[in-house]
Amino acid sequence: MNNTTTATPLRQQFIEEAEQRLLTMFNNSKQRIKATDAERFRLQGFMQAGVFLGLSSNSELKQLMEEMHQQVFSMSIRERRLQQEAGRIAEGIDYSLYDQPTYSR
Repeated sequence: MNNTTTATPLRQQFIEEAEQRLLTMFNNSKQRIKATDAERFRLQGFMQAGVFLGLSSNSELKQLMEEMHQQVFSMSIRERRLQQEAGRIAEGIDYSLYDQPTYSR
């Protein structure tokens, strides 16, 4: 058996597993379940192993990550990051001073 016949099913299996792991991580994030360091490192290691074994490339995995993120959040990773940063800035402002009527401030 040559490497091309075994590589195709292995490659497909790797891509499907990467998809599933990314979907799980993004769905948990959407439900505000923060991934542990171990979970994130395990996913990164899995993806790096796929690149090392020639089952995928970094650019292909980056594209897969974007697609799975888009599927779960209906926006790109960049768009969501910008939205989160804008939310943090807005949340950081203390408006409690304005809870009192202006004549008593």
